[in-house]
Amino acid sequence: MNATSTTGRMTTGRRLRYMSAAGIAVFAMVATSCADDKTDTATSDATTTVKANSGGAGSSTLEPTGPGCAAVPADGDGSFAGMAQNPAATAASANPVLSTLVAAVKAAGLVDTLNGPGPFTIFAPANSAFDKIPKADLDSLLADKAALTKVLTLHVVSGKMSSEELAKTGTATSLQGGELEFTKSGDTLEVNGSKVVCSDVQVSNATVHIIDTVLDTKAASSDSAMAAPTGAACGAVPADGAGSFEGMASAPAATAASANPVLSTLVAAVKAAGLVDTLNGPGPFTIFAPANSAFEQIPKADLDSLLADKAALTKVLTLHVVDGKMSAAELETAGSVDSLEGGKLTITKSGDTFMVNGATAVCQDVQVANATVHIIDTVMKAS
Repeated sequence: MNATSTTGRMTTGRRLRYMSAAGIAVFAMVATSCADDKTDTATSDATTTVKANSGGAGSSTLEPTGPGCAAVPADGDGSFAGMAQNPAATAASANPVLSTLVAAVKAAGLVDTLNGPGPFTIFAPANSAFDKIPKADLDSLLADKAALTKVLTLHVVSGKMSSEELAKTGTATSLQGGELEFTKSGDTLEVNGSKVVCSDVQVSNATVHIIDTVLDTKAASSDSAMAAPTGAACGAVPADGAGSFEGMASAPAATAASANPVLSTLVAAVKAAGLVDTLNGPGPFTIFAPANSAFEQIPKADLDSLLADKAALTKVLTLHVVDGKMSAAELETAGSVDSLEGGKLTITKSGDTFMVNGATAVCQDVQVANATVHIIDTVMKAS
């Protein structure tokens, strides 16, 4: 992922709007379960005009277009008008064209995520896209939650983007962290070689583009996702199990940290601040994670006071989180980044590692399912 690219990343201001009246709190995930798939096979006019929700820079109306639009029901919850009233997972569950995708979303436990506030751009593989995968391979994928989550989050980008905007932008970073490339082939948009067969479908929290092929996570791997963990403190990370580098890579940030004894004080702080759901959310994030030794530098009375003050603790912790996945090399190139708390973080080179606001990265480029984590030796101070 290019460190200078902001495509696909939510701005700090947008993400902060999803936080509580205290100023910074937990993302609200809408606990809406998918409805039963409908079997109505009625067709619709592919030129139906649907009003677009705010979030796109294009026209106030978007027109679903493409040969796959004809398979969308003409009326009811699965029609263009019906889907526009519901969030992504619920809307998809009413559309028979997307029944295999809905089953995959349920198996991965991503219903609440895709029904969350977003906004998202979603590349939704049609049933025919999943039909291209050999049955044994598809069954294996549906049974492997970690692998399935990686595949599905590759198909989601933060922010609502129309097909026209995607074609102009050219690239975006998915929630999985992989890069997506958009090209125009005649009148058809392609994403990493998969054709969009029905573009610009509006749901209440996303713009959906139905595609003809399931995207390949290997082909979309980003440079930051490939960076190997390095640094003096990496030796303290368990060699195996859920707290190992391999184990953490399959879990979201808060869950991954809870399995790593190097980060036990940070985990207690995240729980006290009520930020577990936030850090286990879709992201992607870059997290500067203070090691236990970093918290030990704070006088006990001061640390106890901080842990008891939820607002102040949340302010400190969100200073350590940046929107989008960035490797150590990308951070060094960028020079500075904005935290979710709103404060600016300055990145400088220190020998073979980097420093962020004076804190040294002692184990950098640790990969978890929704973030790149850099373990640091000092708790950064919020202004």
